[in-house]
Amino acid sequence: MSSFSKAGHVVSLLNKSDFKILKVFASSLKNHQFLNLSTLSQYSNLGQSLVKHHLERLVKFGLIGKSNLGFTLLVTGLDIYVLKILANRNVIDAIGPQIGIGKEAEVFLARNSLNHDKIVKLFRIGRSSFKQIKRKRDMSSGSSTWLILNIETAKKEYDILKYLRNSSISFPNPLYRSFHCIVMEPIYGTRLSEVVNLDNPQSILEKIIESMRIAYHKGYINGDLNEYNIVVNDDNIFILDWPQAVRTDTINAEEVLMRDVRNILKFFSRKFNIERDIGKTIDIIKKSESQISDGLNSTNF
Repeated sequence: MSSFSKAGHVVSLLNKSDFKILKVFASSLKNHQFLNLSTLSQYSNLGQSLVKHHLERLVKFGLIGKSNLGFTLLVTGLDIYVLKILANRNVIDAIGPQIGIGKEAEVFLARNSLNHDKIVKLFRIGRSSFKQIKRKRDMSSGSSTWLILNIETAKKEYDILKYLRNSSISFPNPLYRSFHCIVMEPIYGTRLSEVVNLDNPQSILEKIIESMRIAYHKGYINGDLNEYNIVVNDDNIFILDWPQAVRTDTINAEEVLMRDVRNILKFFSRKFNIERDIGKTIDIIKKSESQISDGLNSTNF
């Protein structure tokens, strides 16, 4: 069982004082990885004896860790606290099954009080190797814990998606973020990697390239684009997973764009025998809307 599934079972067992203490831990993450009894008592406005009692409960439930350095918030503890926030603010009302798991995130189906489906994505960076994470991401922010890194990554993806969504529905629609969790509108379809056949693969490829072009002119390159993070629904496509995105003005932007384009063209060549020139495809992605319009309106004599 994932830690978030566990959170759904445990949250009903906790009381107001338990959540007060979890709030202190979550609010202190950026500056303090470990907290002692005195500090927890001060910021929770609870007596030390009462704090000690609740810490024992939280340690027992696997939400708080204890060492000679003090007490520290664990992944499940942050999950619990986030779940409480989402419920209190009527963002979601119930957690459903896990529908996706990757190297860096878990994805769950959820519902709100109106019985509308939502997607809940929780970042789990730290399960994959640190070297891989350093290769894909800027680590200069000095995050001291995996929890902080997960929170920063969730914020990055949320901000990018909010920005890109204004330009195209080919990007997921983020609704709410809390710490390491993003709640999004559901996307229905099949991952490109799992598609057996496409009625018009050429059209799908063109739409992927167009979405890459839109993102590029909004200042972003996905950075890890492949058949596993593209969803196809009839003639529509959706590009998922943007936490590893890089700005187009970064020093390695050309290399990242080349890799993304190569990944997509290689897949369509292998799967659908569609051949496209990498250089010409990159040129198309770099063209502005006006340049494309000029090209369509020009007449060759």
